[in-house]
Amino acid sequence: MEKRIISIVLLFFTSFFSPLVVAQDSAKSKVYTSLDEALRNPAEVFILDLKKQKLKTIPPEIYSLSELRELNLDKNQITEIPADINRLSKLEKLSLQHNDLQSFPMSILGLGSIEFLDLADNMIDSIPDAIVQLEQLSTFSIWDNPIAYYSPALSKLPRLKILDLLHNTMSKETQSRLYRDLPKCKLIVSPPCACMDGD
Repeated sequence: MEKRIISIVLLFFTSFFSPLVVAQDSAKSKVYTSLDEALRNPAEVFILDLKKQKLKTIPPEIYSLSELRELNLDKNQITEIPADINRLSKLEKLSLQHNDLQSFPMSILGLGSIEFLDLADNMIDSIPDAIVQLEQLSTFSIWDNPIAYYSPALSKLPRLKILDLLHNTMSKETQSRLYRDLPKCKLIVSPPCACMDGD
């Protein structure tokens, strides 16, 4: 009799709470593609995808999305990232592929939760020493950029597992150094050239 009561109680709790868990997971996986829609329920927005929106700046309204985990701004015309982006303290994934960034956006170094960073196909000429601040970074994509300086600090990123440098002009010496300094990291590179980095 006692076992039967326990079974009934467990069945009740399972049937009552399971839909709540599913609903929470569903909310967290919803991808918002409209900023206007996202702003109607800012505390419920975890993923925002604004690629191909012809944006020249990041709309400041985005910084009110305090629960945001993923932000996709690919294929826009963004030239700089303001310091306000650090208000997105829970951001784990940031993609700025195919924009007009002329240098590494130092403002993102305050994003302590960033695990995935994509800066591919811009005009970035260096990876700064200060990148060591991104301690949670595990995937860093910065292919197709005229990078002339690859900071030794890359080897000090404790969680870095993938570094995508494909189509970046790179000397044999630099490529050898990166392989030596990042033995546990998957490096994605093009064949080295008899030239200076970034040429």
